[in-house]
Amino acid sequence: MPVTAFAMRQLPDELHIGKDEVLVVLARRQLAAQMKLAYLDEAEQARYHAYVFAADKQRHLLAHSLKRQILAKLLNKAPAQLKFQTNSNGKPGLSGENLQFNLSHSGDWVALAFCHTHAVGIDVEQSKPLNYLNLLPSVAHPHDDLAWQEGSAATRFIALWSMKEAVSKCAGFGLSLPFSSLRLTASGDQTYSCVLQEQHWQVRHDIWDAHHVAIALPAHSTATRIRLIELGELGELDKFSDPKALTDTAIPPA
Repeated sequence: MPVTAFAMRQLPDELHIGKDEVLVVLARRQLAAQMKLAYLDEAEQARYHAYVFAADKQRHLLAHSLKRQILAKLLNKAPAQLKFQTNSNGKPGLSGENLQFNLSHSGDWVALAFCHTHAVGIDVEQSKPLNYLNLLPSVAHPHDDLAWQEGSAATRFIALWSMKEAVSKCAGFGLSLPFSSLRLTASGDQTYSCVLQEQHWQVRHDIWDAHHVAIALPAHSTATRIRLIELGELGELDKFSDPKALTDTAIPPA
């Protein structure tokens, strides 16, 4: 799944997804200052108030505000018209609409993925001060085949975790699926196949501003490319001051 990335200061007035693509939006946590709590529904506001730390509140507010804004643009509806439901494992979805989405947040970033044709899962992870060597067995399958087996324990763990969480979310299991039961095999160009018994997925993995980002789709998905939009403050996007430069920004290699 090749990626074409765009840097933007705000979402365009009109937003579309091709049948052969996944739309991914990355946004820095500080953009939460531009969002209003009124954008969230009652349950989302309750979760916002339940967070203790300001950073958690910011990520939650930004993720769910952008979720509503983007879905509304894609469906040409008002955000208040959108109705949501969750499956038995807590995966959110739209009621009465054939548009799939998923969201994640960690550290300085919020990540959202959207697809018309198939379920999609996304995960973003930032490194934390943990003993990753001890944690590796909890996520590693005996036959995982990574492109960088010799990397640090932290890199291997976070890469495995992000890809397997994206797969588990795509499948609708959330965190209820034992990640060590999922087997990853490198298929080139930062893309992996993932297998669980008779089920198969494809996963794209990148490292973006020191955060691991993974996008998962069913193996039979007809989506063949990812269009990524990075939202940022004016000051952060000075290097893109020429509007003609806001296209085809290469994602840094993992």
